[in-house]
Amino acid sequence: MNDVLPGEASREARIEQIAEAACDRYADTEAGCPGYGTGDEQDYETEEDCQRDFEARAADLWPASECGSGQINESRYDVCEERAKAVACSGGIFDAIAALSECSAESVCTDPAEN
Repeated sequence: MNDVLPGEASREARIEQIAEAACDRYADTEAGCPGYGTGDEQDYETEEDCQRDFEARAADLWPASECGSGQINESRYDVCEERAKAVACSGGIFDAIAALSECSAESVCTDPAEN
């Protein structure tokens, strides 16, 4: 059961949302991002590869035990998403995101007692 308040995105929705945001940014070759393909600078051949990888890593970063049931703080999530889009363009996307304090469970997720 998910005790998500109306208008509050679930952990699963946030994982999907951040993956889409980062993968859309990764594809933006006009902005100097790698884009999809098989070149040396390209981590992902397709958007599906990017999405799958990013979702798996975000799920690891935000465990359900700490980030489930509407525990993702909206404003902190927004900061993390902006950072993720910036990093997506520079390569080494997931290592960089995992290392970013803005995207850690400690930063993005709230204590259930605070809700």
